[in-house]
Amino acid sequence: MPGCRKCGIEIAPSFLYRHLSKCAPDTFAELPPHAKYWAPHELVKRGYFNQFPGIQDPLKLKKDVIWEALGEPWIRKSVDTALTTILSSPHKLQDFDHAAFKTRIFISQDVIQPCVYYRKMSQGEWDAVKSLPNPFQGTFNHINTDHYRYWMSSSLRKVSAFGNANATDAEGIIVKITFSQDPLLKFALRLAAHQKPGVQADASKVAVHREGFAEIGNMSTDTDLAEVLVPTRLHHNLGFTSTQAAELNGIKQTFVSL
Repeated sequence: MPGCRKCGIEIAPSFLYRHLSKCAPDTFAELPPHAKYWAPHELVKRGYFNQFPGIQDPLKLKKDVIWEALGEPWIRKSVDTALTTILSSPHKLQDFDHAAFKTRIFISQDVIQPCVYYRKMSQGEWDAVKSLPNPFQGTFNHINTDHYRYWMSSSLRKVSAFGNANATDAEGIIVKITFSQDPLLKFALRLAAHQKPGVQADASKVAVHREGFAEIGNMSTDTDLAEVLVPTRLHHNLGFTSTQAAELNGIKQTFVSL
């Protein structure tokens, strides 16, 4: 297994080129333009990496998952920083759940379609709302609990794997909701990070979070929100209250089960 000459850690062959760009940017800058097409053994042969046959790093899989995510456009900058910190700390790396994070990497790479959202619901909820002119209000009437939020996700992969708001509701019917207007634009002035103090209890706010995606920690600040929405929109989950049911229905174009 190749080892980095600068930092000494063991790197999977498929990540050699990317590792060099981050660990030794000056050396990376000296590579010819066609270096990205070199086979991994070429980087070893040219002396950029050592070859350590027979040495097995017990944290190798965890490191590989982090390297797969670092610098990618579907990772928030603050998450990128958190992953770098984990990579440099043996204790944090040991606690890193790489298997779960790898699943979330796959989900986060899903192509985003503005105006299209997905919701997973129980058979009971679907039966209660499928024929209603306003299915959103129908759900609020069906659930009827304080501070309830109607969660939907921009990612079909995320909803298929986990559900709307978290990683617990794995069963149910998936509904595809198409809007005539982008909800992020219509509700732009009311969007707020879900874990920001007071947001969950504020019925005027549309909550935003990234649970189920490649995240470290919670979304609790305006900076977190901005990282998801600008300049390049990332996948997200939106949580509406009953006060927004009529407005949601006003821009509803289709509401169909998959």
